[in-house]
Amino acid sequence: MKRFALPFLIIFSVLFLRCTPQEAPNGSQGETSSTYFVEELGTFDFTLKEGLLELLAEIGIEETDPTVSQVIEFIDNVLSAQMRVVAISYNTFDPFGDPVLGTGAFVYPRDLQVRGVIEVPPIADLDQETSPSIVTRKGRFYVEAFPSLLKFITITPDMLGVEYTRHMPRPYLNDANSGMVAYHMRKAVEEYLLAKENYQLGNTSMVMGYSLGGPSSLSMAKYYTTNPTGIRVDKVFTGGGAYDGLEAFKAYARIEKNDYMAIPWIIISMDHYYQLGLDYSKIFANGMENPVNSPDPAQGGDGYAYWFDGTHGSGSLHRRWGSDLRNYMHEDFFSDEPKGEFAKLIDCMNENSLARSWTPDPLLDIHLLHSSQDNLIPVDCADYLYKTFKEKGCSIHYVRTTGDHYDAGNEFVMTSLLYLLLK
Repeated sequence: MKRFALPFLIIFSVLFLRCTPQEAPNGSQGETSSTYFVEELGTFDFTLKEGLLELLAEIGIEETDPTVSQVIEFIDNVLSAQMRVVAISYNTFDPFGDPVLGTGAFVYPRDLQVRGVIEVPPIADLDQETSPSIVTRKGRFYVEAFPSLLKFITITPDMLGVEYTRHMPRPYLNDANSGMVAYHMRKAVEEYLLAKENYQLGNTSMVMGYSLGGPSSLSMAKYYTTNPTGIRVDKVFTGGGAYDGLEAFKAYARIEKNDYMAIPWIIISMDHYYQLGLDYSKIFANGMENPVNSPDPAQGGDGYAYWFDGTHGSGSLHRRWGSDLRNYMHEDFFSDEPKGEFAKLIDCMNENSLARSWTPDPLLDIHLLHSSQDNLIPVDCADYLYKTFKEKGCSIHYVRTTGDHYDAGNEFVMTSLLYLLLK
């Protein structure tokens, strides 16, 4: 029955939305100016049915299944609400404080009968072609937009390292930058909606993020609640994330396995933005330490500079290097405590640890989900976050589920939709 839970949730939401009036606050009339919004990069409209089909395909539920087909037909007959997806560019800053153009995408109902604002950071695939703004420009529904199926304005920044900033390492686990870039995206959406639709975005957000979007979701909540943004966040749904880099590395070193090669990206990113001057011959092994952006090992290529230039997806990386961390990580990585070049990462990892560097307000309600069988990000990361936040007196609720990373991701989506439906 679990595989059919999402379609039936949507049926109930359809009935709910048909009988519940929604508010659509209007902005003031007249000219508007933009500080953050720069350009509309692409847009398309879709129906609830079309969005649902895209989401079901993404999480592996076949449209041809008789039960699913009946649900979809019901939805199509009862409601054909139009949503609009918009990809934009906007002004923000990189981790050095230099101005850059960020990109992202957001979804809103065309009738502006809005149930609220939800911000969903990207799952951050290793290549750039799956970023929300790029997917939008291809005319496809991006999976992070799932709350829009319940008529929430859903905002997703690409974060940096995409499009206009593709020359930069993606600043994964960079706490302060993730929160700031997301805030500037929200401000750009606010300016866009006021100028294009005469719609004033509210000042309350809910944040939801899974996988590498898990820590980003907490970074966003941290930024909003510790800076004078005027944005109120009272609930965060987070799951499947590495909330503390050192705890994650310690768990990876113990199990010596990872099916998703984010570890090199994180190290490269930390080295770049904190100018650590790492010696990659003492970070990587078996050719991964090669510094030339070329597929030819004879030229010093086929290493980190080639495989982590933003053009290679997780599948090709896994086919080349496999799941065994000893295929590409230096022996020092497998120590009980960071040593050698890895010791240079301690300070910046601590600074960017959501568990160590932040005590959320007790009124911020955090819902955490992670699988004990996660094959991509060890459950130790969530265990550590939960233990640390509970000791700090934070309001955090933890579901330690089962299944692999993708199974838990589907559960995260369904649990979040159920909450939104009942909200």
